[in-house]
Amino acid sequence: MPLRDSVNTPSSDLRRPQTWGRQLSSFLPFLVFIAAFILYSLTTAPGTLFGDPSEYQFIPAILGIAHPPGYAFYIVLAKVWQVLVPMGTVAFRTNLLSAAVGAWVVTGVFLVTREIDLGDGEDRLPLGEMTGPPGRAPADGWSYPSILASLLAALALAAAPNVWQHAIHANAHIVSAAFAVTHLWLLTRWWRTERDRWLGAFAVTLGLAVTHHPITMIGIPAYALFVVVVRPRIVLERQTLLLVVACIILGLLPLLYYPLRSPRVDFGPTDMNTWDGFVRHTTARGLRGNLFHFGLADQPDRALVFWSLLQLQFLLPVILLMPLGAVTLVRRTPKVGVLMIAFVLAQLAFTLNTVQDVMAYLLLPFAALAVLAGVGALTLGRWAWWTADAEGGLRIGDRRVPVMSLILALAVLPWPLVRAGQNIRAGISLRSFTEAEVWVDAVHRRFAGKGEGAVLLSAWEHLTPLWVHAYTEGRTLDEDDLELFYVSTATPWVEAVWAHIEERPVYLPDYRPSVRQAGFRLIPEDGLYRVERPPVMEASPSRPLDVWVDDQIHVVGYDLPQSEVRAGEPLILVIYQSAPDLVEGIWMPFAQLGTVEDRWTTDSRLLTTEWEPGEVVVEPYELLVPFDLPPGDYPLRLGYADLTGGRRELPLSTGGPTVTLDTVSVLPPDRRPSPAVLDGCLANFDNQVALMGAQVRGPRQSRLAFWEQPILARAGGALHLTLRWRALASPRDSATVFIHLIDASDRLVAGWDYTPLGGSAPTYLWFPKWLVDQTYVDPYRLPLPDHLPPGDYWLQVGMYGMTSHRRLPLVSPSGDLAGDRVILGPVRVDTQGES
Repeated sequence: MPLRDSVNTPSSDLRRPQTWGRQLSSFLPFLVFIAAFILYSLTTAPGTLFGDPSEYQFIPAILGIAHPPGYAFYIVLAKVWQVLVPMGTVAFRTNLLSAAVGAWVVTGVFLVTREIDLGDGEDRLPLGEMTGPPGRAPADGWSYPSILASLLAALALAAAPNVWQHAIHANAHIVSAAFAVTHLWLLTRWWRTERDRWLGAFAVTLGLAVTHHPITMIGIPAYALFVVVVRPRIVLERQTLLLVVACIILGLLPLLYYPLRSPRVDFGPTDMNTWDGFVRHTTARGLRGNLFHFGLADQPDRALVFWSLLQLQFLLPVILLMPLGAVTLVRRTPKVGVLMIAFVLAQLAFTLNTVQDVMAYLLLPFAALAVLAGVGALTLGRWAWWTADAEGGLRIGDRRVPVMSLILALAVLPWPLVRAGQNIRAGISLRSFTEAEVWVDAVHRRFAGKGEGAVLLSAWEHLTPLWVHAYTEGRTLDEDDLELFYVSTATPWVEAVWAHIEERPVYLPDYRPSVRQAGFRLIPEDGLYRVERPPVMEASPSRPLDVWVDDQIHVVGYDLPQSEVRAGEPLILVIYQSAPDLVEGIWMPFAQLGTVEDRWTTDSRLLTTEWEPGEVVVEPYELLVPFDLPPGDYPLRLGYADLTGGRRELPLSTGGPTVTLDTVSVLPPDRRPSPAVLDGCLANFDNQVALMGAQVRGPRQSRLAFWEQPILARAGGALHLTLRWRALASPRDSATVFIHLIDASDRLVAGWDYTPLGGSAPTYLWFPKWLVDQTYVDPYRLPLPDHLPPGDYWLQVGMYGMTSHRRLPLVSPSGDLAGDRVILGPVRVDTQGES
């Protein structure tokens, strides 16, 4: 359709004052920024978090050096922000920096969409002489379709959960997204205006981005291709090339921070004034094994992972606008089409085949895809203007607006608002997330001033909040009270325990199976685990008890940290037990809360056959309260069962099968999953995650769970399994999915254990990542061994805690525990199976 085709509308009705477009052009981006900043600020974390977010808070404050690749630009930026914005604690104000940067990412998408619209075509009309189609943007102002399209792109990205989550806590990855959006904006502005000062500004920001994180360099091929396509002769323009190189070098200056600061840094490597130390840290040499983790056979699954993650960010109407926007760019502005499409494809090809910070890296292509959605909306908006009669429209100011364009706006713009509402209902906010602050207070309360001389062995996640308070608030622990020891691959858990346990008390922040398996006892104490060598002869429960189980096990007491629990959440019960003599069978406790009964599995427990005579064994148990248990007071009862002797219940010295421990108050749930979800799911894992569906594909067959007829497979081949998860509640831990092929003796013959979606979607990383009611499509390719004997096998699925390795229990529809795995169906392996 020719751009200057006439319309049956007097040009006088289409004119607007020249100042209107200019005012709107400068004012709307400001409003977008303010709105996004307010949204993110109101939902930002109030203080420290576990893991990397805390590092991003204290490292700039002390001018240290962060973990690889170092983040030189972020450190300088955050330090300046911390000095200039003295609001609250250093931790809180650094979280606000992410809110501000996230708001710029949203605004940048708004501006990129604007540049594409303003630069579309060569016949740009002055604002006061708008005689062309009203759906076309003038050279220095916007048409209504342009305004709506730019707003759609910005709002869609602002409401995307991944962007939102990264904009409400301290992190460097939102800055990577900001650089990517800035690059796209400056390049499209250079393309539209043909002024090299914008190319120079782009080159400076490109250099700065290199000093920040290598992920920003993935877009360089797309940038270079775009520059050459826009101006092919630029490779011969020495002056322009010198300008670009000089600007890039100017942007690289933050790299000097490393050699200047490293020799006297308080936290970080001290050898970055050497070439080897500099290259090792800035290139993240130790993390390269995470790159290009998947092969060609995995690409269909990776595409399905991307589709699943894309649907979590944008609603389907917005997603459908993206290919329309891409086609529009290729047809109308092919040079920009080259930039945007090459950028998206390069980012996705790298990120989806990497298992390092996948969701953080996806911030960059998601921003570009939001621009494509905006261009798609702009295409529909122009169509609405062209096909509608402006004389029959509504008057807005001095203009008539076609009714169809208003209908289109009402049909498209609400979708980002719907997604934002879904996020809020799902609990995306970190405003009340204080677990790390509670942890810091608990450690200080337990050890400060006690003179115990203990050592806390900890992984990175639990140390960083303590460092934030130590480095930014001076809230330190005296070494006579507690020493912090960083457990890493250089000094693993068991080795660290042996290095200290001979001389001082040793504590862990969480359950570590490797320490238990090495023969140590882990005693829960004040939210920590005290490490002891067996036998443990003394342990003091807060609530003593004197009950014998079949005259062999003595229950000496229990701890009940809380006597109130919300429906859908776990009630923690710590039991103190002892046996004077060896117990031949495996005896396990069970608990009843009213009519609800939890029979715990033996997974990750110290079994009775492993107890030493006379020692006190302390074990924590989680009693899962069903979502639909009515509020009220319920008796908490304890009993024992013999799992090897066939006796369901063992007699107690009290004269019955159970003993009443206490009364527990059950409160209404914060969120109750719909009955359709709980009744329709294949399995409910720990009241946290529901398995909604499972499909397996063999060479020429497929089955839906639960299948009874075996699916045929062949040794050396592969099974393709697609799981569909749904978050029932805010996850309490990072879960690992296991997919195991077992034989008739329950032995593992093939398996795959990994973070959901091939590492792309952890349930919990520093804080809960999965949002309530989100659905994840999770594909797996399970290779079968070449020499797997023919026969019948079974495919089982489950989840376990990433650090504890304790399996998530299954919850039956009645609220009782029902094991810790799901058998999906049989698999028949034949060496002469289908090819």
